[in-house]
Amino acid sequence: MAQSEPTPAIDIAIVNYRGADDVAVALQALGAWTRGTVWLVDNSEDAAQAAALQAIAAGQPDARVLAAPGNLGFGRGCNLAFAQSTAPFFLLLNPDARMAQADLLTLARALQDDPALGGVSPAIYWNDARSFVMPPAEPQTPRASLAQPLLTRSRPRARRQAERQIAETQRRMAGGRPFAVDFVAGAVLLLRRSAVEAAGGLFDPDYFMFFEDADLSLRLCAAGHGLAMVPAAAAVHEYRHKPFKAGLMDTAQQIYFRKHFPRFLRWTGRLRWLGLLAKPLTLVRWFDAVLPADGGLAGFAARTEGLEIVAVSPSPLLWPAMCRPAGQARGFDADEWALLEPGWYAALVRDRRYGDVPRWLYFER
Repeated sequence: MAQSEPTPAIDIAIVNYRGADDVAVALQALGAWTRGTVWLVDNSEDAAQAAALQAIAAGQPDARVLAAPGNLGFGRGCNLAFAQSTAPFFLLLNPDARMAQADLLTLARALQDDPALGGVSPAIYWNDARSFVMPPAEPQTPRASLAQPLLTRSRPRARRQAERQIAETQRRMAGGRPFAVDFVAGAVLLLRRSAVEAAGGLFDPDYFMFFEDADLSLRLCAAGHGLAMVPAAAAVHEYRHKPFKAGLMDTAQQIYFRKHFPRFLRWTGRLRWLGLLAKPLTLVRWFDAVLPADGGLAGFAARTEGLEIVAVSPSPLLWPAMCRPAGQARGFDADEWALLEPGWYAALVRDRRYGDVPRWLYFER
């Protein structure tokens, strides 16, 4: 494609639920956007939030606030903006995500350069220092659903699988070139309008929150459009392990499997039987060390002196896991430690004193 060909217009949708302060920070990171409309969808049902969004919109060259008729949820909120938009490219941006204009334009060029692509995601980092990168979206398929509980039955196999996936994430993110994926996450996602329309529209309104992006991924691929991650473009989305999200995720997962994999849903007793395949983990046998909270970061650092953290996950199977960029393994710093929600985490660490030996830790924050 000719270098001089202009980038198509890009509209941006941000769905707000009582987080106008986050929206303001997200737009500050983006800067003045003059290449399309910024749609601020307000699900808050709160006059103060509505006023705050109007003030935020006044600082953007072309921003509009769309007041939802209630708390529509993420997917339906995005649909509200998509129905108003006419731009060829459409960016979904979470209020707590940060992306600079240069990175968005890099993402757009990747979509522009490959007409077969229906959607592209940037490399998404956990923190502003970009010291941890998030993995590609986890596959939402029967095979992946079966693999997780079955891995609890073999520690060597689980370790090989997680370490291979972490190494693959590091390799792909370091490569810089776009690479194909089967699923994309909606937190920061640039879509081609024509591909979305060919796939039946943006998000299925049956979903309130979660799994709507997995549903869209399947529909885009079924319509013949590829998906890719673009490591040369970067965004920050602070991962927060919030237990209250579990109920919403379970409900959405049921909707998703009923729609796309109904036989699997029935065969697994609406997914309940998957838990019977999992073997309870004896932590002191599964992990090389189990470290309860004691002394905060200083206590953790003292007990892990000489160990370099490669990846961290709330899953004892260490997948999905956010990982250090290749070659940047080191201990936690104070800012990283502060971002971890209280709870238990698995970590892949390496000990360079003994030949770069990989070890698995389970620790409490």
